[in-house]
Amino acid sequence: MKKNKVWRIKGFEGVFTDEEIIDLIKRGEIKPDYALTCKEMKKWVKLKDSIYQYYMEDVKNETV
Repeated sequence: MKKNKVWRIKGFEGVFTDEEIIDLIKRGEIKPDYALTCKEMKKWVKLKDSIYQYYMEDVKNETV
């Protein structure tokens, strides 16, 4: 199975997979105010405003 490297993180070189972004969050290398985008998106979105917010320690309410 091919891993899709589609995400760019503002201030970082290269592209990342979902798994790599989650790992960076868990290791504390990227913070909630960092922004990401992909080819299909027209603007940058902060991690805290994305689906990745659920992988950040600050989020305590996990009800969907």
